[in-house]
Amino acid sequence: MKKMVVMMGVHDERSKRRIIAAVANFHGVTSIAMDSKDGKLTVIGDFDSSKLLTKLEKGWTNAEMATFGPYDPKKEAETAAAAAEKKRMEERERERLEVSRANHSFNGPTPTHHQICLCNHDPYNGCIIS
Repeated sequence: MKKMVVMMGVHDERSKRRIIAAVANFHGVTSIAMDSKDGKLTVIGDFDSSKLLTKLEKGWTNAEMATFGPYDPKKEAETAAAAAEKKRMEERERERLEVSRANHSFNGPTPTHHQICLCNHDPYNGCIIS
């Protein structure tokens, strides 16, 4: 099985449906996913990648292959799990920073205390700390 990701400029639902229909009728394709926001088409299956890309370039001149390689469902699941964990950690860090910023603006900056030590070497007067 192979996985190919094609970057395409998709602006509306009609174009998205036309692209998916064109790829779905291609021999050997088992899975199709389209991310309209990023313009990313992911195709999985046993297919001729050069013929599929040529077909897409004929209908959509801005079609450009981004990645191509073997597809391993176990590895994809592990990668997806790692990406989800990373996203969760970034979300926690972002929330922690927001709370920290909110507390800082509510309470103001943390006050700093300065000490001044004046020491006289006079035997009758000790150190003065103010």
